[in-house]
Amino acid sequence: MRTALGFLMIAFSLTTLAEQGARLIDSRPQAEEPAKNEGLENLEEGSATEELSRQFHLSEPGLSGIITDRTITMLGREFYRQFTQKSNESPIISETNLSVHERPDARWGSQVWIAQNNRIILQATLPPRISDIEGYAEAAFDQVQQRLIQETIMRAIGNDPDLADEEI
Repeated sequence: MRTALGFLMIAFSLTTLAEQGARLIDSRPQAEEPAKNEGLENLEEGSATEELSRQFHLSEPGLSGIITDRTITMLGREFYRQFTQKSNESPIISETNLSVHERPDARWGSQVWIAQNNRIILQATLPPRISDIEGYAEAAFDQVQQRLIQETIMRAIGNDPDLADEEI
């Protein structure tokens, strides 16, 4: 009997609270909503595009020249450091976004690859000795720079509407 009475009291109080909440929502001033939509209705199609472009800086180019470090070991970090030092001097690499990845191996050294837009540009195996890294980083820099130059030339020459970017 007590539990039934308790449930009845809880149900009654919940419906009373719901009714009070509905009254509060209905008594809210209605002038706020048209004010929000007024600006959107007055915008024409061209000016809406301009407004979005202004708000989100769509006319400005995105970030470029970023080289992300996805290496794990000290060997990989040293390779990344040497590679980025050399690439800061190059105007070709400074306009592209690259990522340097590493898969360490205790026996054979580390496997390193450099990717652009999730596409591998260079893949190499680093020796276990850290003293040899500078030569590998310089060779990797030269190869990546050559590859980026080749891709730029192919994009300029091979503008075929029948082929997608990856099919050339």
